[in-house]
Amino acid sequence: MVTHLFFADNSLLFCKVSVYECQQLIDILQLYEATFGQKVNTDKSSIFFSRNTPEEVKNKVMSTLGPMSDSRHSKYLGLPSIIGKSKTEVFTEIKERVGKKLSGWKEKILSIGGKEVLIKQLPKQF
Repeated sequence: MVTHLFFADNSLLFCKVSVYECQQLIDILQLYEATFGQKVNTDKSSIFFSRNTPEEVKNKVMSTLGPMSDSRHSKYLGLPSIIGKSKTEVFTEIKERVGKKLSGWKEKILSIGGKEVLIKQLPKQF
């Protein structure tokens, strides 16, 4: 059974790690390509395995799916593929990036008095 999530022009497809299910997934993608005339970009496509997946099964699935990479060490929409135990560590970078972006936006639209208040609200580490 294939399940899915859609994000704008990105899709996440989930299936069991078996050659049969991966072949079904390929058939679905080929049908999509034939029906809508859009080609799936395998250079931008990747696969993620759970840590319990045996290497032999991974190799079989990877050879079935073709030119896709293992996404264990990549990011998706700016977020890490694997979050792990330390969520604080993982999301600190994102929190800092969002904070800088918001600060930049606030600086552009605030009056001089508003900017002074913003500066006084910044954490001591900045």
